[in-house]
Amino acid sequence: MVYKTKFLKQPVVIDYVPPSDGSYTWELSDQTLAAIWITIKGKLYTIDQCIDDYMASITNLDLWFGGFNVVHYEHGIKALTMNSKLKGAHPYLVQSSQIIDDLVGVTFPILLGAPYLNEQMALPESLNNRKKLTLTVDIATAAMDALELEIAEVIMPEARPLGFIKQEEQTVTSRGTGDHDVWLQTNWDLLKLLLYSPTAIAGATQTATLERAGLEINDFAFGYKWVQWEILHGELMDELEGLGFTENHQHLAAGATANTGMPFGIDHWIQHYAQMDFFYNYDLKWRAPLAGASTAKLKYNAGVDEAFGLVFADYVPTSKVA
Repeated sequence: MVYKTKFLKQPVVIDYVPPSDGSYTWELSDQTLAAIWITIKGKLYTIDQCIDDYMASITNLDLWFGGFNVVHYEHGIKALTMNSKLKGAHPYLVQSSQIIDDLVGVTFPILLGAPYLNEQMALPESLNNRKKLTLTVDIATAAMDALELEIAEVIMPEARPLGFIKQEEQTVTSRGTGDHDVWLQTNWDLLKLLLYSPTAIAGATQTATLERAGLEINDFAFGYKWVQWEILHGELMDELEGLGFTENHQHLAAGATANTGMPFGIDHWIQHYAQMDFFYNYDLKWRAPLAGASTAKLKYNAGVDEAFGLVFADYVPTSKVA
């Protein structure tokens, strides 16, 4: 097929209703792939729900390039959070209604390069390595039921990228409180590391699962050295433009209506996330050089003895998979 456009966003599936819980796979274009856009929507089942509740409808997400697993998530909300960071923008709510049976949902991207529509960074074209997207879904959660999916892909027919972004979610088992190391893979350079702390600072308690964290490459600190959780969380929030992520809060005031003053969080999900950023202003010169390193490890101090989550956004040269 001959294209006369630099990029093309086109549907993969429109208003698809999964008949049951399970995994569903779609073939994607053979052309250079810049991004996938996903909408999950359904009928509101219970009031007082927001983005993290809606994202419970996705229980696994995988993007394959032949036998190479480019994207792997076991929690939809972590996919949404990392890709909001990569795009530098908040996700879009289909509707923020709190009326039972109203249509609600959220739209978010999966980026293979950043900034968005980067001809030098995308999943390359290939007739041999076929691209496939697999979603595992729960069609009826505590937040919404009657699940529907919309998926679109963004291709760049003329682009010949030098590399692409690989994304992977991992869970780190509990190892007790205090100082610990997590040994990291040294296959790819690191662009962004998203940290998930099940226990976050709330109320009068200043304890978090991850109290401090840093990165060491070949036994030398790189980029971050024992940085406090509040700073790492603040860095994540600082890069997301606009007022977003306040959909689950109320205002406190002395007046009877209590509708003014600073927002007060109600189980606000974004408080559990922080980041280490090695992709400042989308410039690869800042990337953490894990590829080929003798050792690489996350240094952290645990305030609570429990498992926590990591999400990696790595840079993979096209030459490694072509």
